Amino acid sequence: MLSLLTTSLIAMAVPTATGPCPNGVIHQLDGLYRWHVRDMEQRADPVEALPSQRQRFTPSLFELLLQARSLTPTRDGRFLDFDVFSNTQASTFGARVTGCSDEQRGSIQAEVAVTVGLRRVPSETPRRLLYEMTRSSTGSWRINNITYLDEQGFQLRPFLQTLINPEP
Repeated sequence: MLSLLTTSLIAMAVPTATGPCPNGVIHQLDGLYRWHVRDMEQRADPVEALPSQRQRFTPSLFELLLQARSLTPTRDGRFLDFDVFSNTQASTFGARVTGCSDEQRGSIQAEVAVTVGLRRVPSETPRRLLYEMTRSSTGSWRINNITYLDEQGFQLRPFLQTLINPEP
């Protein structure tokens, strides 16, 4: 019963992304996934490859991603064990921006359907992610946080902060 109540409260707290998205938001997210799919196909080192995407993220989120991707189980006892752009350990085949919420105070929520799968076979059910996009001082849109809608509102930023700086 409590789980159902929690899920309902989270669903009410997450804004629905039903309207059209600004071109700048679509451009940033489409570009991110084109890079990500290509990066996965080339099996590039995630720590070395990520800096090429710095302009797509707010500086604070980018720094958290870089630090988290640098963690290793042998040295740090913890590491980032999932793909932050799909919330899976599977391959990403592509993504589609499905809608945006209304802009509020320079921020917008963009819902993205991510196609993932195993062994080169895409799943029929896409993963749903909600990107919090903020407008930079230059007017471009940047990723500030990701909420994984399939995981009862699990958010990337707080997770990374805890992963990097665990409580003793």
